[in-house]
Amino acid sequence: MDISISMIAVSALASFVACFFSALAGGGAGLILLPILIISGLPFINALASHKLAVGFIGIGSTLRYAREGLIDWRIFWWNALLGAPFVVAGTLFASALDQNLMLLLAGCFILLMAAVSWLKKSSGLQHTPTMGKRQVIIGSLLLIPIAFYSGWISVASGVFTTMIYLYLLRFDQLHATAMTLAANGLVWNAIGAIAHLSLGHIHWEIAPGLVFGAVTGSYLGAALGIKQGNRFLKQVFLVSAVISGAVLVYKAL
Repeated sequence: MDISISMIAVSALASFVACFFSALAGGGAGLILLPILIISGLPFINALASHKLAVGFIGIGSTLRYAREGLIDWRIFWWNALLGAPFVVAGTLFASALDQNLMLLLAGCFILLMAAVSWLKKSSGLQHTPTMGKRQVIIGSLLLIPIAFYSGWISVASGVFTTMIYLYLLRFDQLHATAMTLAANGLVWNAIGAIAHLSLGHIHWEIAPGLVFGAVTGSYLGAALGIKQGNRFLKQVFLVSAVISGAVLVYKAL
């Protein structure tokens, strides 16, 4: 397929915008980037691979910015990243054997439910009182495994699920939860998907530099804005992203 200059420009801009907002919301880049890549003319498999390449770099820009502010707990980062890594691979390998529509419907309904709970609980995400005892480790691990599988399988909005674990189970505030999700999921989970697509030859190298540049700069600037605006602003962005994510997933399933 011939790649035009306009497609290169559109993909780079879409990558920047998607990763900018994902760095604020703690996920959801695929809701912006993937449809734009498909509309611009890329076949679905190439659009999905290009999306994976971009979000594989989203962790670099955002993590650099969040780490400068001391918002990354590296002990919890490695727990999140390494525990989920093999299940991301499993989700990628076994995707064709599972009912995608059912999972999309369940995922969408769950995200909408949790968004409603977060909206009703006005104080959630505003106070940082991290709790990482044995109970949280066990429950968190049991939750991260299916989320990682989902990330490798469908990918869209998987970061929203991980952010919820940090908010509601580990009692992080919105800023720290967003930082941890983008670091662990972005640097490790998304990179695994990107490497898989690279090995299968699904990436159009003509658009790769723009995707990477857009992802790194967009996520860095999004993280910088999130740090400046604080928890209340981030919570509003997260709730909007969660509602849109849940609605899109339910719509796709029906």
